[in-house]
Amino acid sequence: MNPEHCVIIGNGPAANEAALTLRGESRDLRITVIGQEPVRHYKAYLLPEYVSGKLAEDDLYVNPPADHRERDIKLRLGQKVETVSFDTREIILDHKEVVRFDSLIVAVGGIPRIPERLQVFSDLFLALKTLADARIWKQKLKDAETILMVGGDLTSLSFTKALLAMGKRVIFMINEDSFWPLRFDDEIRSQVTERLTAKGVEVLNRRTIKGLAGISENEVEIETDAEKLSVNAVGAFFGLVPNVKFLARSGLHIDRGILVDDYLRTRFAGVYAAGDCAQVYHPELRDYWVSIGYKNAWNLGKIAALNLIGGKIRAQAVAQSIFRVGGIAVNTSWWTEF
Repeated sequence: MNPEHCVIIGNGPAANEAALTLRGESRDLRITVIGQEPVRHYKAYLLPEYVSGKLAEDDLYVNPPADHRERDIKLRLGQKVETVSFDTREIILDHKEVVRFDSLIVAVGGIPRIPERLQVFSDLFLALKTLADARIWKQKLKDAETILMVGGDLTSLSFTKALLAMGKRVIFMINEDSFWPLRFDDEIRSQVTERLTAKGVEVLNRRTIKGLAGISENEVEIETDAEKLSVNAVGAFFGLVPNVKFLARSGLHIDRGILVDDYLRTRFAGVYAAGDCAQVYHPELRDYWVSIGYKNAWNLGKIAALNLIGGKIRAQAVAQSIFRVGGIAVNTSWWTEF
């Protein structure tokens, strides 16, 4: 008789910690990790340091290539999940292969968000979410001196630090939506502006992008409601949205992300969600919260795995540390660490 098969969709901190935790608790369980990127698990929060040259690419990776093989964890990289059928317990990949599962952990993380009104200019924006993005930035910065950063999320401020260390001129256009789920008010705007300015960043406060135009391979012209300026590259850091579009018609309850209870269970038996793609119910708040950051994702992956094999561990957020927008919680105030 074949042992039970657990599939984990994702290859970030939540997914990998879930896989390692499951294997540590069970030698018989079949474990398959399906990752869309063609590279093994790496620390995405270190990408700014890789782009700046402070770290080599090998410094980003978490697990050696043979690690999953030695632990008998099947790792399938460069595989995109097209849809999931919970009635038949089947995952359909984009090349039409069907992968059957008995239990499932969805830990797909998030993807960069571009506001709808700016999507027409998306080919002129550079994100920094994946290793592939970082390689593009690394090449671009060889000939770039002036960078416009648009946004205000965790990665944008970390990357700004790296750019300043490289001697680049950084112009920053704060976008209040990038701070979701925090309520962006005048107090936070003032704090962010003050911290950026103190580091030598030129802040364009209360500006709206009206147009972008590629003048040459190394020049982009930006028109705002107040001026025109020319830069060598434009970084788009409007925050992330959960990468759950492929689950829209699966029957899962989805709001911003996948709705789960405080044990990370979805509405389907044996199916869990963890990391940035999950919205976790908080009994005290009687509402849902989201996590931000590598450590939080790692922790949720571990909890999901332990609960899948019979644990009763709640995913908790300290109520006193919660910033709320309509009941949504976040565990970090990244702008205060700049």
